[in-house]
Amino acid sequence: MNQEQQRAEEALAAVRTHQDQARRAARLPWWTYALMFVLTAGFTAANDFVTFTGSKFLAVVILVLLVVVFAVGVRTRSAPLSRLRGVQPTQGFVPWVFGVIALIGGVGGWLISRYGTGFAATLADGLGLREYPCTVAGVLFGLAFTALFALSQALLAVARRRGDQ
Repeated sequence: MNQEQQRAEEALAAVRTHQDQARRAARLPWWTYALMFVLTAGFTAANDFVTFTGSKFLAVVILVLLVVVFAVGVRTRSAPLSRLRGVQPTQGFVPWVFGVIALIGGVGGWLISRYGTGFAATLADGLGLREYPCTVAGVLFGLAFTALFALSQALLAVARRRGDQ
């Protein structure tokens, strides 16, 4: 009986080790977050140098990104971020994670619509970048979007560990 218990404990330790390795492999690499920030800040900063108005430019960028994501999803039959990770876990819907992200995103959207351009212009003026308010706004948007995405990934990892899925 003691030998069976020891084998069971060893098997359980092996399973936990495998789960930890799979969890680490499923994480997005650090450069994904850096790329997300650079693209968001760069596309928004381009408004300082391009004749598009901000709303038209952002609409075009979002439309292009949605088409690319849709095309990759249809062609590969998997989510692009899952392909970046090299693993394709089953993605379940976790209501409380969605609620938290939707609430924070909604508050952020409201703050941006209410104070966004004025705050960015004031901050740009204070930093001595009066000529580049869209660049300052791009850096702020990049930080906000990257932080929101990182929070969603962290909350999904917590939900997986707790077994909420």
